[in-house]
Amino acid sequence: MPTYRVIVRGKFDRPAEAVREKLRANASDEGLDGFLFSERGALTYSKHLGGFSFRVAVDVAAGDDATARAHDHAELMAMELLDREGYPYRDLTVSSTCMDDVKVHRR
Repeated sequence: MPTYRVIVRGKFDRPAEAVREKLRANASDEGLDGFLFSERGALTYSKHLGGFSFRVAVDVAAGDDATARAHDHAELMAMELLDREGYPYRDLTVSSTCMDDVKVHRR
């Protein structure tokens, strides 16, 4: 089963002031946790509340459409998280890297 590291990027869509305050309170300025890929996924954004990214590691069954399935799964996870938290969003884009395709050069 190939593992994909998927990044879903988007923009916040004019959140109400109460939502903006919640977002700012939850924004993290320290640590690299938001840049790690995990099965749960991590939402990261800056306090200026322009764009955001959701990073997740997705395992999918091998096949011709594995990349598309990984993208769909990650996008759905991001949308569910944003909807659950009440964060309005728009302009989602998805990119990924299949870890099976990464070559490791050893010395």
